[in-house]
Amino acid sequence: MLLNNCDGQIITSPPIEKSHKPFELSPRNDRMSRVFSYLLLTRGIDKDVLFEFVRKKMIYESAYYHNAVFVGYDSSGKPRHAHKRGTVTNNPYKGNVAGSQLEFSFHWHGTSDKIFLFEAPIDMLSYISMHKKNWQEHSYAASCSVSDRVLFQCLNDNPNIKNVFLCFDNDEAGQTANKRIADKLNKLNIQNEILIPTHKDWNEDLTLSEKGDERICHQVL
Repeated sequence: MLLNNCDGQIITSPPIEKSHKPFELSPRNDRMSRVFSYLLLTRGIDKDVLFEFVRKKMIYESAYYHNAVFVGYDSSGKPRHAHKRGTVTNNPYKGNVAGSQLEFSFHWHGTSDKIFLFEAPIDMLSYISMHKKNWQEHSYAASCSVSDRVLFQCLNDNPNIKNVFLCFDNDEAGQTANKRIADKLNKLNIQNEILIPTHKDWNEDLTLSEKGDERICHQVL
């Protein structure tokens, strides 16, 4: 900002410093009954898949509000990102913890040459639940937004990845993001495909298929 002093001289005021809240995980609840009930019964996530992420301390239940917390770690194993999702059916609360770094949002490192990118952790878990065979071999990431930052961090951390599958929601925002990221990958000569859920998102595909909807067939562009 430019200011005039008493002599009419122009001086520059110091820049306003913005305070950034440090990243900190919410305290853990002693039990995970609400998260298990929500993810297993309401969302239809496969039990074996869910327990694997819980075992690796990537999913837990918060102490105060009983949210499902999805944790993202950096390559050294330090938590850098957390996404919270309300476990009460009529409470659609969701959001990233203050100070989270999108480069390290909820993700799984595999050993194959494939990575699957999703908007939300529950969609990522839903897709894995529907494609369980050897799922641990592949890499997966949930941007917790429509950003591509976690994808490129995973590509940097995993030089074995050669094929990217973009799996954002079947709506305007999701498909716009899919095409934007695909264009970026094409310019970098990185092989990619777009996978589109039949319904609004992968969790709807999962829950409707469990209810006997035989029309589920995923589109590949």
